[in-house]
This record gives sequence, C-alpha cells and structure tokens, in this order.
Amino acid sequence: MGTFIRLIAILLFFSLPVLCAGEVYRTVDEAGNVTYTDIPPEGGVSAERVELPPPPPPDRLRRSEQRNQEILRAAEQAKRDRQQRKVQRESRIRDARKQLAEAEANLEQARVIQDEDRQNLAGGRRRIHPDYFERVKQAEADVEEARKALRQARGY
Repeated sequence: MGTFIRLIAILLFFSLPVLCAGEVYRTVDEAGNVTYTDIPPEGGVSAERVELPPPPPPDRLRRSEQRNQEILRAAEQAKRDRQQRKVQRESRIRDARKQLAEAEANLEQARVIQDEDRQNLAGGRRRIHPDYFERVKQAEADVEEARKALRQARGY
C-alpha cells in the first residue's frame, strides 16, 4: 500500500507542470455537483474559467523532489529499524523461554532426593541433609529469576 501511494504521489508531482499548462473550467450541474475540466463545456452550459497560479520554478521542484527522496529514505530506514528491533525482541523472548525451561528442569532434578542427600544419625535414623534444601531453594530462585527475565523480554 505504501509503495502504491508513493507511486501516485510521484506521478502527480511530475504531472503538475502539465496540468498547470492548460486552461481549467469549472461547471456546476443541476444537482450542485462541481466539475473541473480542461475542455470547455458545450450546449450552453455556463462555465467559469479558473485562473491557476504559475507552476513552481524548476529549482524548487528539484528541492522538493530531493526532500521527498530524503523522506522516503528515512521512512525505509525507520521500517528496517523496527524490523530489527522486532527480531531482537523475539530472540530475547526465545532465549528467556529456553532459560526458563532449563531452570524448571534443574528445579525438578534438584527436588529429587539422592542417596548423598540423606544423613545417617545415631540409632539408625536418617534425615535429609541441609544442603538438599539449599540446592532446592537456589533452583527455585533460578526459576523465579528466569520468569522475571521472560517478563522483561516480553516488555511487562
């Protein structure tokens, strides 16, 4: 759509001197519709000749064209920048999701009680070693940090 509008604008821009070169007539029909034409109406229809301003000088047209090109280049650059930021954002989100999945998998592994997590006590009793709880607590903190990073990557 943007390319189409640019094409129309350029065509109108270059046809402006041609349009300004001829005479223009203004007619109003019975319904009140106003029509502008470069051909004088026939059949006794009243028409008003419209005086057009002189076309802009060539240097002004050239400056205008240069300015249009600058605007088009700036618009294209802005579009590329937006696309690049979108790709970067999607990459950050993908990486954050991967880190969260890894942290959740590590938490599940940390919650599994291994033989070395059990501590033998006197009288044949056993208890879970405090290092196990520290490992689980650290894994839970890693999961929360990964969730926070994902929220930040998403932008909220």
